Amino acid sequence: MAIDTRPVTKDVKIRIPEDLHGEPVISQLISQYGITVNIISATLGVNAGSGWFHLRFNGTQAQIQTAIAYLNDLDIEIWEDNSETNTDL
Repeated sequence: MAIDTRPVTKDVKIRIPEDLHGEPVISQLISQYGITVNIISATLGVNAGSGWFHLRFNGTQAQIQTAIAYLNDLDIEIWEDNSETNTDL
């Protein structure tokens, strides 16, 4: 069985709790999981509590799944927009 290496795009919304504001969460998605991350919108301020991000991930299905698993391991709330998963041909 061949590994699917076709690029896909997936929109997610995440809430990064205040205790993780100093952590390079989005940077890790790029460097450790090899995906491209586009920040569609964000709300994050000093002493503002949680930060909210609408992100667009680009990569293989496997890369995106492992990146989402990383976010889950950090207990970051994730809302996936499953209707936005597209395969570029």
